[in-house]
Amino acid sequence: MNMRHFTFSLIILLFLAILTVSCQKDPQAQLLKEAYKSKSTELLYKFFDNWSEEVKSNEGEAQSPYVAEAHKVFAAFYHPQQIIASDIDCHVLYDEKPYFIVQGSLWKISEAETILYKQEEIDSLMAARILQMYPDDTNEQRDWIKYIHNNNPKLCYESSNAFLPFTYIATTTLDSAVEFRPPVRFEGKKVVYLTEKYEKMLNSFLGKRHFKWAVENIMQPAKSKGKSQSKHSFFNTAALIFYGHWGGYWQYETYPEANQIIFNPEMNRAVVLFQYVYEGGEAVLEKQNGEWKVVDFQFTWIE
Repeated sequence: MNMRHFTFSLIILLFLAILTVSCQKDPQAQLLKEAYKSKSTELLYKFFDNWSEEVKSNEGEAQSPYVAEAHKVFAAFYHPQQIIASDIDCHVLYDEKPYFIVQGSLWKISEAETILYKQEEIDSLMAARILQMYPDDTNEQRDWIKYIHNNNPKLCYESSNAFLPFTYIATTTLDSAVEFRPPVRFEGKKVVYLTEKYEKMLNSFLGKRHFKWAVENIMQPAKSKGKSQSKHSFFNTAALIFYGHWGGYWQYETYPEANQIIFNPEMNRAVVLFQYVYEGGEAVLEKQNGEWKVVDFQFTWIE
């Protein structure tokens, strides 16, 4: 056999080896499929137990002080059984579920020039901005103060599209697309972290068959149907998940999900921008005696 034939044969063998490995089913995917096929809650729980053992918190791997602190902020903020949304009682949602699916990534960590939550702090900032904008026009000053007082403006930590003199505070990005698995524990529950591998596995298992949103009425979100709905119901016996509001995707995380964490320069205050099923808002935390505490919490948007 000459060198060309040897090289070609080696390439074919390597290709076949890679193809064989790629065709092998992941044991976890097979277990989930078998659990559904046999409608076995015991096998479904085994799937979650294996998942819990496979993927652990990565708090100790934080590469920067703000990522390490973000883990602590999240642990103080994340209480799925305590938050009550505008029309959803968490005690009804999650109390009977033995597993929580915790997010495995964080969209962004940022720093703001300042973080405010006390009304007197907000009023002081607004007054200073109004005086700066209209230093010689007391009528404009008076009108703005009256308008702000009557409309109770919300905090706004953004970098564009702000309407001064509301409490717009510029932010800078410290890190993004963070692999983020904070250490959270709950009595009587097991925690699993939603990694890219498991998200793909669940997407493949559940499929995307659904009724489109707003079919029944304008407020009706998309809903799973057919085989997807059957698998959805079975999966929900272990951990509660939701079909995406607009259709074509799943929402796996046990809510609330933190999308962004914003620190002040001293890193003793933080804002968590969060989602809760089909709505969301902001929570403000403050470090008190070395421990993060939620000091303000509000829902500000709905899909």
